[in-house]
Amino acid sequence: MREIMIGLLSMISYGISAQTLMPEWISYPEVDSTSQIWFRQTYINNQRPELANISITTTGQIELCVNGYNVSTDTRLPYRTCGESDTPISMTFNVTRYLRPDSNTIAVWYSPSYPHVQPQQISLNYYGAMSNGEQFSYNANNEWLCRKANISLTTDGKEEFISPSNDAVWNSSEYEPACWISAKPRCNDITSSILDYTSFYNSRHVTKITRPKYHRISRDSVEYRFDPAFQGYVRITLRGAKKGEKLDIGGLKYICNGEVDEQAYRKFTDKYCDYVIICGDRKFRKSQIQNVEGIEISTYFHSNWLY
Repeated sequence: MREIMIGLLSMISYGISAQTLMPEWISYPEVDSTSQIWFRQTYINNQRPELANISITTTGQIELCVNGYNVSTDTRLPYRTCGESDTPISMTFNVTRYLRPDSNTIAVWYSPSYPHVQPQQISLNYYGAMSNGEQFSYNANNEWLCRKANISLTTDGKEEFISPSNDAVWNSSEYEPACWISAKPRCNDITSSILDYTSFYNSRHVTKITRPKYHRISRDSVEYRFDPAFQGYVRITLRGAKKGEKLDIGGLKYICNGEVDEQAYRKFTDKYCDYVIICGDRKFRKSQIQNVEGIEISTYFHSNWLY
């Protein structure tokens, strides 16, 4: 009986999301083609929703979190081919299992589709129904907060990773509000059609974590070789690095924060990996490298049953 009730509520609340056909866009106030942006909002309620979905449209790539949990197993959303460029793509997720009875924090990590300067960054609709049948619907607006993320694209389409400080908590209820500013609403001047990725679509996820076969030390760098090669990225664990120390990890620019242990990796880009060369500034010591992992990413056909 409960399953039937949830199904009926799903059909009712699904109609609420019709407004996402005309997206209400928000963005960071000063838009550029390289900055990755964190968006967040906390919604207060006096009971846990019986059903809740999030429909999100983006011109870039995103990670969507609810109460600190990544709602997808994919490495990034949506998977874009070169031909799709910054075409708006819409996705819908059932987020009921991530919700709490008192407050719920929705957070989005956005990366632009380089090299486009796109004022329309994300459009999000959080909607559903309570156990008494009461419906709710919230659109992302200027009450949402945003700030630049600790990773950004570079002018050649790679990434630069600044190891986050303790105040850079972006996807949970614990954060430092002084560092955040109001998101800016944007006019819907996109004339291209929106691709709907609601149920079935190609996506990318991690399929294997490998270790390098061997490494070679030179005067100012360390080279790690992978066999077989893979498509993905390399994740490095460092220990004892100095604050402000700069590393180059196979094209990934990384600035250390000086904590005991820290990890460097790509967020929204990947590459063909058969080897990685790690080098740094005068503070760099080869002994700082504690672990090297190859993260293999593969494309698969995603089926998303909302209800």
